[in-house]
Amino acid sequence: MLERHRNRNLSTASSQIDGLITGRLRGEALYKSRGNCSNCGRSVEEHDVVLVVVWKVPREFGGRPEHDAPWAICEECNTAKKKYFDSGGAARIQNLMKLKSIHVRLGETLIAFNGEPVPAPMMDVVAQQDDWKKRVRELRYLGWEIKVFKPKLWNGRVSSFYKLVKSAPWPDDPTGVIRKYERERAERNRKR
Repeated sequence: MLERHRNRNLSTASSQIDGLITGRLRGEALYKSRGNCSNCGRSVEEHDVVLVVVWKVPREFGGRPEHDAPWAICEECNTAKKKYFDSGGAARIQNLMKLKSIHVRLGETLIAFNGEPVPAPMMDVVAQQDDWKKRVRELRYLGWEIKVFKPKLWNGRVSSFYKLVKSAPWPDDPTGVIRKYERERAERNRKR
């Protein structure tokens, strides 16, 4: 019975997919999710949610297939995501994603939230790079201070939020400045 219920929810999700997502990508996203919403963590089994597979950033708002794999999220999170994009969030993300430097994209995202904590999934969407957490840490080499909070959510899962404490003006080439700092630090460490 439970297995049939789970399959009903997953197959319902499959029928709601945007035509741009192939069956293979849809299957990969559902497999990767392990029956849990990739955003809030609620599960098909425990919470009776229906998963839908969507692009993290809709194509019409600047999402790029080469950096943005589809993810399986519950209908409630998908509705919230749509409301965010419809409320002007899409324009914000679209403008941020046009920025070439990942450091600037992440930093400007933190600035845009005016000191409010930014959820990790939002940073992930804007970064469009797997190692974006390292890039956030590297901002401290430019004089930035960012706090990471990991509160327990209503569902018992822990989620990360990033809060800008202090920023600094952008140098002409932020990534170049960071790489230079890292090379100099590595050289100092070799001399020890």
